[in-house]
Amino acid sequence: MKPASWLRRYKPWQASQLRWMMQDMGGVAHQPEQDHRSHLRATLEWVCHAQDACRSTSRSGWVAGNWSFGSGWGPGSEDATGWLIETCVPAANYLAWPELEHRAHAMLEALIAQPDSLSAGRIHGLIAGHVQLGHTDSLAHAVHSGTLLKDVPMLTLVQLAEAGRALAALGRLTRDTALLSAARDHLDATLARQTPCGWFRHGPAPLTTSDLASILRSLIESARLLDDDCALRAARHAAQALREQLHSNGWLAGAFDDGWMPAANHACVAGLAQLAVCWLRLAQLDPSAPWRDAAWRALAWIKRCQRMEEESAMQRAALPCSAPIWSGPAAFRFDVLGAKYFADALMMDMVGITIPPAMQKVEPA
Repeated sequence: MKPASWLRRYKPWQASQLRWMMQDMGGVAHQPEQDHRSHLRATLEWVCHAQDACRSTSRSGWVAGNWSFGSGWGPGSEDATGWLIETCVPAANYLAWPELEHRAHAMLEALIAQPDSLSAGRIHGLIAGHVQLGHTDSLAHAVHSGTLLKDVPMLTLVQLAEAGRALAALGRLTRDTALLSAARDHLDATLARQTPCGWFRHGPAPLTTSDLASILRSLIESARLLDDDCALRAARHAAQALREQLHSNGWLAGAFDDGWMPAANHACVAGLAQLAVCWLRLAQLDPSAPWRDAAWRALAWIKRCQRMEEESAMQRAALPCSAPIWSGPAAFRFDVLGAKYFADALMMDMVGITIPPAMQKVEPA
């Protein structure tokens, strides 16, 4: 982006942006660390603001996908709304905060009110409505969306992997052999893109840490749901390579080329949060492996990026997409899914749960 375009888009001279920039120029991840529960509560308070931003719109109940310095709250995101249901329900229990479950119900009702679509997040939200909230109609909506999804070509490797995971979860619940077969096809196609070092081919550009984390999480869960040891080994291969790239202070590059060559000078905070979830999930599956140390270092670093004392409710406890704030493709932006992954990792480490709740393995069809 040309300097003039960058200035017009991000307006870095405004007081709030300028303060963040000046602080990040002195070094990122310098905020005080607090206990898991305090960071979890603050993170979900920010998510509540993101849902409230949609209250007066036609998408009431949905959650805004992001907030940015340039344009404020973004539009309601079907994908983010769906993914957040599985987070808000256990958080309501562990934080003794019943309002979060009420909000999860509102998210579910908003999803059901919309026509079926091809969003993996929507399908996971409808599954959470069935499994975690006991909603009688949400599974039928999930099946219809899954039936539409299974035959649609995926445009990106992340979409391919996430669709496979959604179809595997849905196939497990319904014992639908067509959905399970499609899930295995998606899983095999994802694995076919893995290089010998564990990285994934997806095009000429480097793969962002966020995309790597999404692929890795989808592989872990699809492998477990479909009882595929080969896929789980592939996931561990990539997870170990990323663990080796993690700095001792918890910093990780925001993108990688094949051979795990760092391809960014900034950190992708949302991607690191989801990687913490991946490492904790692998630790649950194999307690003897040293995955938790990487997750703890990552969580500590993310905590030091979270500004708990900001005066503005839109910025208080918001997690920047990138650190420093001006870097990367999502400069000066705070994504709701980054908050979701951070909250998931905190709860998984704090109380030892799985998000979403673990499903039993599926016998091969």
